[in-house]
Parts: sequence; C-alpha cells; structure tokens
Amino acid sequence: MKKTSGRGQVKSVVDILGKRIAAAQYKEGEILPIEQQLADSLGVGRNALREAVKVLSGKGLIATAPRSGTRIRPRDEWNMLDPDVLSWHADPETATPEFLLALLEIRRIIEPRAAELAAVRATREDVATILAAYDDMQRYQEDPDRRVSADIELHTAILAASHNAYISHFRYAIATYLKAHSKIGQRSDREKLRKDLELHHDIAWSIARCKAKSAYSNSVRMLNHGRLRVEEAEHSLAEEAKRSA
Repeated sequence: MKKTSGRGQVKSVVDILGKRIAAAQYKEGEILPIEQQLADSLGVGRNALREAVKVLSGKGLIATAPRSGTRIRPRDEWNMLDPDVLSWHADPETATPEFLLALLEIRRIIEPRAAELAAVRATREDVATILAAYDDMQRYQEDPDRRVSADIELHTAILAASHNAYISHFRYAIATYLKAHSKIGQRSDREKLRKDLELHHDIAWSIARCKAKSAYSNSVRMLNHGRLRVEEAEHSLAEEAKRSA
C-alpha cells in the first residue's frame, strides 16, 4: 500500500484500526502484527502508527507491553461512550442486535427523562429546532439516509433542550444507534415506519406543548417500539442462519 502523508495520517490510522477492532476483525486478546509489518500494510510510517496506538490505548481498545506486543483488550474495558468508539460501531453491516439492544437500554434510562426536562426547559428556539427536525423526518420518509439524519437531528435537539450538558453529550450514542439501526429500518414494513413517525410526532409535540409527563411516556413508547423492531430483526437473522446451515 502506498504511504499516506499529511496532518490526518494519525487520525486515518486510528479510524482504520478502530473500525477493524469494533468489527472484530481483530479479536479480543489477539496480538496485532509486529510494528513494521502493520505500518507497511497501512501505508504509514512507524511514528504515525505509534501515535495511533497511543490514541487507541487511551480509549481502552488496546494495551501494549514490552516483549508482549500490542494486544486487543476485552470489550468490557473499552470506553464505549467515547464518540470515536461509538462511531466505529455505527456500520449497519457489522452492528449486532446485541449491541443495539445494549444501547437501547441506556437510551431507556436517559431519553425519557431528557424529554421530560425538555418539555419544562425548552426555549422557543429549541422547540422550533425540534419541530423542524420532525418535519424533515416526515418529508424524507422515502429517503432512508436523509430520514436517519433528520431522526438524529430531532433527538439531538431534544437532548440539547434539556439544558443539561451531560445529557446533551449522549447525542453520540443516539447517533450511533440510529446509523447502525438503519438497515433494520430499511427492512421494516410501511406500517412500522408509519408508527415510528407517529411516535416521534407525539414526543415532539408533547415538548412543544410543555407536557412533561406525556413527553416522558411518549419517549418510553418510542423506545419500546424500537426494541420490538430490533428483536424481530434478531429473530429473522437467527432464522436465516438456520436455513443456511
């Protein structure tokens, strides 16, 4: 591979290795190829590779030790809420139902309360942003990519409207879930997509009308609907595996 250069070299290596680790191309406990071999395969110098290794080590994905090489750490030691680590899991081709369900559990803890706070604290500008994002979701029903983008904008706006910086930071986890979930969304029938849009409408307008309890309960309903869709997809994948065995 031809060696790359420039300011983004280290970031490029971090992203490549991060995605490979997240997709389990390198397994937990596996030792990476020796430094020169790995640098050559990535088309970078050893210094860039070393800097990338430091970054990945700081995110908990790998560990280095003298004479032992660079080893992939157990997944439960990764900083899973790091924005980069989350983004590396967002590929709908490699995201597993288990990963999506785990994120859904966290969403169930945080988002209903965020919606409730937004109904109390949202400014006019916040409400306008939330409703505009919902309108985009409705407008782009037939365009999966733009619909997902609008969905992310809506949830990001709701978190921001809670006016709690820690809650707002959870936007990275939601964006990862929605991107990874997009393949399931494309497989869903029109009735499920219609229901999903209806649930988002109810959340947005509960916040716009300052109805905190409704915002909370509608958020719970939306997340329960999402869980059902993931579980159905998990069942379908299991059936497909049985047929191909």
